[in-house]
Amino acid sequence: MLAACAVALAMSGCGTVLSPTGSHAAPGPAASSSGPRTYTVSSPVSTVVVNGGAGTITVTGTSAATVVVTEDAYYSDSAKPPSTSHVDRDGTLTLAYSCPLQLTCGVSYVVSVPRRDAVQVSDREGAITLASLAGPLRAQTVGGVITATGLASPRATFKSTAGGISAAFLAVPASVSASTTAGPITLRLPPSAAYRVHAHAYVGSSTVTVRQSTTASSVITASSDVGSITIATN
Repeated sequence: MLAACAVALAMSGCGTVLSPTGSHAAPGPAASSSGPRTYTVSSPVSTVVVNGGAGTITVTGTSAATVVVTEDAYYSDSAKPPSTSHVDRDGTLTLAYSCPLQLTCGVSYVVSVPRRDAVQVSDREGAITLASLAGPLRAQTVGGVITATGLASPRATFKSTAGGISAAFLAVPASVSASTTAGPITLRLPPSAAYRVHAHAYVGSSTVTVRQSTTASSVITASSDVGSITIATN
């Protein structure tokens, strides 16, 4: 049932994904905002986790040793803004929020992290944008596209139920996994290596133009129920 809804959403744009609180995820015309809030986490962290719900998430790697977070909340009931949290425990920084029950509520995040930190991002509705990251990477969304550029991550996993995935690597990864229920997948890889590729589109075409070898140490896996797959060099 979820797969059927995802295909309908991706192909026609109909339907509404609900946030974990049960509120409508997409901001409506009546949504208000308290304005962006920015803060810096100076304590050293090796992993950054962003647990979104409804709203865009952007994570960029930098040469700085600190994490800088900008939160932008929106909500339809001016008396019930979402409650955001950031918890630093044992080197892992977790960003999250919760919403009181109302028609529209969500938080968008813009986060800059030390480039080599591990990053885990999850969202229910909204685009995920990742750039210049060199640590292990995991990103998933129910409804929204995932776009990643300038990656040097040794391992990366991308998953979208309804929305495309596009990822470009500057360094040869040890493993990449990308999967969609409904949406195209495009992976761009350095031409300097051969890759062990497993690509399958149930409805759609698969085009692989990178150099391939069954003994390659870099393993690339891509699967889509509905959507084309392209695996090519930069």
